[in-house]
Parts: sequence; structure tokens; C-alpha cells
Amino acid sequence: MTDLKPVLQALLQDAGYQTWLVALDKREAVAFEDDATMGFACLFETAAELLKEWHNLETKFLMNFSPALKKAGEKTWNVYSVFLCAVCVVEDETRAIRWIEEDLQRTRKVTGAVPNGRGDVVTALLPLLPIQYQPRLDTDDFNLTQRLKRRIGSIEPAAEQAALDQGVAATEVVRLLGADI
Repeated sequence: MTDLKPVLQALLQDAGYQTWLVALDKREAVAFEDDATMGFACLFETAAELLKEWHNLETKFLMNFSPALKKAGEKTWNVYSVFLCAVCVVEDETRAIRWIEEDLQRTRKVTGAVPNGRGDVVTALLPLLPIQYQPRLDTDDFNLTQRLKRRIGSIEPAAEQAALDQGVAATEVVRLLGADI
């Protein structure tokens, strides 16, 4: 299993959280905090392990940090427990892991499977990260090619075919577009 703790920690830091590693019941977790939110994130090697241990780890975190939580004031309404599984999970496991988020006792929960690394971790952490916009292009290459041709044609019709022809030199395309090099 790839150790995703550094990725998790870096993403949280990039989002403005202070982070540090904590030991919870022989497991290392990433604790995080900012002006409004605090919590911890734990990675598991299997879904079965996550499903078995999440509740105990949440309890350990709350017990270990109870003095800080008592001083946190309104921030205690925004305590998060993040439980991520680093491998692919089957449908029944996915459903069981998602149900953890429905447990509204003690902390807010964020769960997910992150088998593909950083991208999956970002997706799982979206409730804790600043709002992000990721434009999605049509995955059909033909449509993209057609759109690009129309756009180039609207700028300079003579360059429409040449711009996407790998046999035409870039300098010739620039000349057709009427640009100076």
C-alpha cells in the first residue's frame, strides 16, 4: 500500500490547515485544525479494517484531545473524523463505509476509498477543502477536434485544416493565422 499520509497532510496544509501526526491506538493519524475546524484523518489498508476500527479511533481522538476541545468554543461544532480506505472496495463495503457519514454522533464524518492516490484523496476531502472548480472537457476526441477546428476557422478560415495537420510546420500555421513570430 502506498503511504498516502504525506499526500493527505499536504492537501490539508494547502487548504490552510495546521497539521501534525498523532498516534491513536497504535495507528498514526493526521490531525488538522484551522480557525473554524479541527479533526483527524486515518488511512486504512482494507475496508474491513476501516469498518471495524473507525468508532474506536473516533473515541480515542476525542478522549486524547478533550482538554483542547473544551477550550475550542464554537469550533467544537466542526470536529471532523476522516476515514479513508487505500484500496478498491466492493459495492457492499462502499455502502457500509458511506453509512459511517450518516452517524451524526460526536463528530462529523468524511469517508471514502482512495485507491488511485491523490485525485481520490482530493475527492474524498472536498467537504473540508475550499470550493474548487474543475472544468470537464468532453472526453470524445472527435467532438474536441471538431470544436477546435470551428474555433480556429472562426479566427482564420485558411488555417482551419493546417492547424491540426501534423505535416504542416508550426511556423506555417502561425503565418496562416497572420501572427508575427
